[in-house]
Amino acid sequence: MQWYVFAILSAVLTAASTIIEKKTLLKEHAMEFSTVLAIFNFLIALVLLPYINFNFPIRILCLMYLASVFGSTAFLFIAKSVRHMEISLVSPLMTFSPAIVVLLAFFILGEKVTSLQLFGITLLIIGSYVLETENHSTKKIFTKTFKSNYFYYILFGLILYAFCSIFDKFILRAVSPLTYIPIVQFFIAVNFIILICVFHNGFEGIKHGIKNAGKWIFFVAILVTSYRLFYAQAVSMTYISLVIPIKRMSAFFATLIGGKVFHEKNLTQRVIACVIMLIGAFFVILG
Repeated sequence: MQWYVFAILSAVLTAASTIIEKKTLLKEHAMEFSTVLAIFNFLIALVLLPYINFNFPIRILCLMYLASVFGSTAFLFIAKSVRHMEISLVSPLMTFSPAIVVLLAFFILGEKVTSLQLFGITLLIIGSYVLETENHSTKKIFTKTFKSNYFYYILFGLILYAFCSIFDKFILRAVSPLTYIPIVQFFIAVNFIILICVFHNGFEGIKHGIKNAGKWIFFVAILVTSYRLFYAQAVSMTYISLVIPIKRMSAFFATLIGGKVFHEKNLTQRVIACVIMLIGAFFVILG
């Protein structure tokens, strides 16, 4: 299949997993949810064990673990935001990811920011303003949501995911997706077991998470493992700058469908904001 088929499949499954994740987090602690999900992800990925090729340099293994640390932390912070914020607010904000990648490249790597990218970033800001004003009234952009800690959790998570995108491209030049996904999901599971033991209630929390929402979390794990595989396959076949815009279509699906499922307010306005931000993300990557 063509790379864009894998990218589209990744987007659809990402949206589905986000909606079910929100439903589950309404009654489940974010740390317990994330840990149980990470364990289930690894167990599901074990079916890929016969396809793993361990013939790669130790530096790639170290990079895989570093990517898992960034990814684990990012997932936990965004899960906290999904639990406490409306899905039609969280999903559009996730489209800031490409702009963050560009800004990181500018400040850390000294890469230039083109006029097209600046235009895209401007659209992202306009979209975020539309997202945060009710009934199109004139308001300051720093409204209730932008003053919330959970908005900054999303921002921090997106910065970490931006680093993960860079790691992914380097890693997938050396190993196949069928090798990368099981190993990185093992690392993520270990990371979350450590986190829940240090910062929460340890194995009691894991047992509670499985008992309270195990079936839903397992379903999310199937979706997460699938969309990670499709995303990794797409990235291994073409430029990551082509994959991310299609992957970010998940924000539109999650905003529209999730907003209706959870009966969230101002849904039409939020969908419009999401579309503006998706266009902005496209221009950022196109630039």
